[in-house]
Amino acid sequence: MVRRTKEEAQQTRCHIMNTALDLFCRQGLAKTSLTDIARVADLTRGAIYWHFKNKEELFIALWEELCAPLSHQLDASLDPQEPDPLGRLRTFLHSALIKITRDPGHRQMFAIMFSLETIEGEALFLREHTRQQSQGFTQDLERSLANAVRRGQLPASLDLARAATLLHCTLDGYILNWLHFPERIDLAGEADYLLDCLFIQLRHMPPTRPRDAG
Repeated sequence: MVRRTKEEAQQTRCHIMNTALDLFCRQGLAKTSLTDIARVADLTRGAIYWHFKNKEELFIALWEELCAPLSHQLDASLDPQEPDPLGRLRTFLHSALIKITRDPGHRQMFAIMFSLETIEGEALFLREHTRQQSQGFTQDLERSLANAVRRGQLPASLDLARAATLLHCTLDGYILNWLHFPERIDLAGEADYLLDCLFIQLRHMPPTRPRDAG
């Protein structure tokens, strides 16, 4: 009986999260309340609050469910003992791009994340959360590239911070444009070509120049 109750509670939690993700994507994070989620999920507000004390906690749970496992796939390229950090990084980025195109939940989450810069009020905490996660991802990219430099896979003259920013911004730009113009951009079909171009560019980036140079 106890096991069945736990299973039912987990099913309810998943139902709440799936409903919230859909509403956040369709209505916007700021315009969706826990009352809205309870109504669409056909649950009482008490059932929602039993699992999540507020909307912020619910969003963080969605993040942990969808994005955290994906980001952990980057761990191999972060390992200083990894003999092929650049190859591992490419595999991770390719997997992430394919996952976004094929998994509706990941696609919805990325759409929400890209819209957070425009929100105000109670959702500001969530915007700060995503900013911190984005900054952490850029730092992980930089560490991966540093491992590749140490292994001789990239030139020692590579400006790691700029290279990591280039990767992050280019990939975000492709994902964002694909979300808005799926008929124009075949993200899954272009994934290999995009990464080939980026990794060639990493190997041939111009020498570092002072950032305040004209």
